[in-house]
Amino acid sequence: MPNMVRRSNLAFYRCSAGLSQSELAKKAGISVRVLQNYEQGTRDLKKAAAETVLSLARALGRTVEDLI
Repeated sequence: MPNMVRRSNLAFYRCSAGLSQSELAKKAGISVRVLQNYEQGTRDLKKAAAETVLSLARALGRTVEDLI
């Protein structure tokens, strides 16, 4: 069985929106490194500031619940 890596919801919706990490980070007002950490799971998006999650959701046209 191939080694399947499950993408985070955040990465999935970002790719679905056709945005690069730098484009989404700029739209959401966060650094690319922080976005990468959320996508890779080295930072827990569920523990992020509500404002950060809301900014990401708005930038993607999604709800906070979609992302977490």
